[in-house]
Amino acid sequence: MAKQIQQEWKRVKINLPGGYVSVGDFKAILEAAHATGVKTVKIGTRQQLLFSATPTQMEDIEYQLFSQELLYEVNENHYPNIVSSYVADGLYNQPHWLREGIYKDILASFEFTPKLKINIVDANQSFVSYYTGNLNFVSSGVGNYWHVYIRWPKTNQVRSWSSLIYSMDIAAISKELESAIMDNKDIAEDDIAAVCADLELKIRASGAFHFQQVQEPLTESDFRLPYYEGFNQYDDKYWLGIYRPDECYTVSFLLDVCNVCQTSRVGQMYTTPWRSLIIKDIRQQDRKEWDIILDKHRINLRHASNELNWQIEDWCEPALKLKRSIVRYFDRWNIRTYRLCFGIKIGSNSGIWGSIIIKQINDGNSEPYFDVFHTQDFKANSYNLVLYKQRVTEKSLPATLKTLCDCCYDATLQNSNPEPEHHPSDLPEFSQCAPQQSLFRCPHCLSIYDPAYGDVLASIEPGIAFDDLPADYTCGLCGSPKREFIAFDQINTTSLKH
Repeated sequence: MAKQIQQEWKRVKINLPGGYVSVGDFKAILEAAHATGVKTVKIGTRQQLLFSATPTQMEDIEYQLFSQELLYEVNENHYPNIVSSYVADGLYNQPHWLREGIYKDILASFEFTPKLKINIVDANQSFVSYYTGNLNFVSSGVGNYWHVYIRWPKTNQVRSWSSLIYSMDIAAISKELESAIMDNKDIAEDDIAAVCADLELKIRASGAFHFQQVQEPLTESDFRLPYYEGFNQYDDKYWLGIYRPDECYTVSFLLDVCNVCQTSRVGQMYTTPWRSLIIKDIRQQDRKEWDIILDKHRINLRHASNELNWQIEDWCEPALKLKRSIVRYFDRWNIRTYRLCFGIKIGSNSGIWGSIIIKQINDGNSEPYFDVFHTQDFKANSYNLVLYKQRVTEKSLPATLKTLCDCCYDATLQNSNPEPEHHPSDLPEFSQCAPQQSLFRCPHCLSIYDPAYGDVLASIEPGIAFDDLPADYTCGLCGSPKREFIAFDQINTTSLKH
C-alpha cells in the first residue's frame, strides 16, 4: 500500500530562466504550493524549482501556475531550464562588459521554449559551468560577443565555432541550431564535427546575424568555487547565500524570505547550480530582520567547504546518501578538496560535471560498484575525462577519492612551471581533426595517455604519440615508467554521455 501511495506522487519542475525570479512571482508559486499542503521544495542543478505533489494537490497547483503563465512540467523534462551565470554578477567576478542588463535582454529575447540545454555564462567566473548545455555561449573579450560551443545531445563531444556571435542574436541562433540538431540528432558520432562546422557556415551565410572572427582563444577562469553561504559584504550592502544539506527548503521558510524581501526592497532572488539560494542587495539596517527569520526556521549557515563542492542529479536520493557518506569521511580525515569539484552520476541522462566524477555501474549486481574519472587537468569545466579506477566498491570509494585528491595536489607541486593551458578552442578545427591514435594506460593508477590531449601534468603537449614520448616519461599521476604502460583500445571509455 505504501508503495502504491508513493507511486502516485508527481514530480513538478518549474523553470526559472537564467536562474532568477522576481520576489512577487516566487511568492505566488510558493503560496499556490502552500495552499495545497506542499511542505518542501528543492532547487535543481539547472537552477529550476522542484517539488513533489499528490494528484489532488496538482489540480489546484496547476490552475495557479497556468494563470501565472509559468512553464512547468509534471514527471517530464522536455524543456530544460536556461542556465546563466547572472547570479554571480557583482559577487564573484571583476567588472566586465557582461552586466545585469545584458543578461536580462538576452533572456527576454527568447520567444520560444528551448528543448535543448542552453548555458549563457561569463568566462570570468567559475560558479556556473561552461559546457553542461547542448548550446553553450561563453563571453569573449569583445564587448557583447560570445564564443559558441556545441555539445551534441547524448555525447561528450564539444565543438567550438570559429566565429563570435552577438548578444541579441543568441536566442534566434539557438532556435536555428535547435531545429537543425533535432533533425540530425541520430547521426553517427564520427559525423558530428562536420555537421557542426556546416551549421556555422550556413548560419553565417544567411546574412541575418552579426559575427566576428575569434581573434583570441577562450581563457577559462581557473576553478575556485567561491564560498557561497552566509552573509557576505559587497559594496555598501550584503548578499546572503543559503544552502541545505538535505536539498530541501520548507515552503514556510521561503514565504518568510519573500516577505522580508518585499519589506526591505529586494526585488528578485537567484538560484544556483549548487542547489543554493542567493539574495542580493540586503541593507545593513535590514540585517536584524534576516537574523530573526534564520533563527525562527533554525537555518544553519557556514557549512564545511568540502560539503559545498558537489554536483548530484535531481531527485536522486542514492546520490545524496553517497555524498553524505563521503563528506563524513572527508571531515573525519580533514581532506583538502580546494579547487576540486565532485560529481556523482547514477542515472543515464544527466549533466553532471566536475573535476572528479563518480559513475555508478548498473550491471545488475546487488552491491553497487563505481568507476572513478577525473578531468585531464583536474579542471571542473573540462569535458575530457580520464578513467582513474574501475569497479570500486562503495566501502572503498572514500579512500580511493582521498588518494586521487592527493595525486592532484602532488601533481600540482611537481608541475610548478606548467606549460600554457590548452583550451577547447586550441583543439584542431572540425576539418583538421586527426585520426584516432592508440591509447596507453598505466596499470597502477589506471590513468590513460591520449595523444589528442598529451599529459598536462607531465608537460607533454597534445599531438605527441605514445611511441614518441621520451624514454624517461613517467605517469603524470603516480610516476610509473613508460615501459609499464599497456596498449588500450577502448577509446570510448572516457566518454560519459549525458
